[in-house]
Amino acid sequence: MKPDYKLVAKAKYIHMTADLASELWHEVYKRYYPAKQLDAIVDELQSADAIEEDIDNEVNYFLVFLGDKLIGYFAWKMENTALHLLHLYLKPEYRGKALGRDIVATCERLARGEGRGRVYCEVHNKALPVMQFFKARGYRPLRPGENTAAGIELPQTIFERML
Repeated sequence: MKPDYKLVAKAKYIHMTADLASELWHEVYKRYYPAKQLDAIVDELQSADAIEEDIDNEVNYFLVFLGDKLIGYFAWKMENTALHLLHLYLKPEYRGKALGRDIVATCERLARGEGRGRVYCEVHNKALPVMQFFKARGYRPLRPGENTAAGIELPQTIFERML
C-alpha cells in the first residue's frame, strides 16, 4: 500500500501535526535530552504555533497516512537553488519499510520539477541511522549545522544531494 500525503493547512491538521511531532520527537530525542529540555525544544520548534508560523513562511507540511492510519509527517521549503527538507518523522513501526525513501524521492522529483539543483537537510549528530539513511540515498555530509532551540544547542550535520 502506498502512503498518502495530506497538506497541512487547516487548524485541525496543524494541531494534529503538532501532537504527532511531540509524540515522535519525544520518542526519537529522549536519549539525547532531559524531558524538560525536550519539552522546551518541541514547544519552540513543533508546537501548533510554531508550525503555523512555518507555514506562514512558506514551509509545506504534510501528514503521512497509510490507509486511514496517521504514520508520520514531513516538511520542506523551496529556497533559491534547493529544496530544504526540514522534517521527516515516521512512527517506529513504519521505519525501515521504504516509506522514508519514497518521501525523499518525492521531494527530489519536486525539486527537479521546480528547477532546483539540490536537496539538503540537517541531521542530528547522534542520529547515526538517519545519517546512514541519507548516505545510502546519495547524500553527502557538507558541514556542521548551527541550530538552537529554547537556548539549547542542537548539534547537526548538513547533508545534500545534487540532482
